[in-house]
Amino acid sequence: MKPYILIIITSICSLLFSCSQNKEKVAYYSLDDTPSISDNSYQPGDEIEIPFREENGVKHIMVNVNGVGFEMIFDTGCSGALISLAEANYLAEKGKLTQDDIIGTARSQIADGSIVEDMVINLKEVIIGDKIRYNNVVATVSSNINAPLLLGNEVLDRHASVTIDNEHQVLLLKIN
Repeated sequence: MKPYILIIITSICSLLFSCSQNKEKVAYYSLDDTPSISDNSYQPGDEIEIPFREENGVKHIMVNVNGVGFEMIFDTGCSGALISLAEANYLAEKGKLTQDDIIGTARSQIADGSIVEDMVINLKEVIIGDKIRYNNVVATVSSNINAPLLLGNEVLDRHASVTIDNEHQVLLLKIN
């Protein structure tokens, strides 16, 4: 992917209109046999490692959205989560995204200065690295079917801290 396309997409995410909802922001837990938030085995300060792969300076992580696997770009510059219309349509065709998941629309300013209106949806379940589950993740659906999938601060802000370990190619997500 050309770097300027990524910059444009990141700019779109950064300028998105905020959607505020009353929802549980710390809704994650381990899916394997390790301790989990839900059984109070994790303690504040514990870190969970999520592997990533890097391509052209961009970090990609495996994500399961409403039961469907995707690769998303780990993007600290994105205020939310972003999927393209192609992925949203795919989720809808599989019955994994319904009319009830549509929150509304948001306007955003893209890099050329024009304003676009995008759909805002609720992703009931987002699982990263087969280790952490997030409930009710607000995501924007880009009308650009070629837009990359971005995992941004809507998920990352649910942690006390996020550290990138480039040597071991893992993200370290600290429990609140």
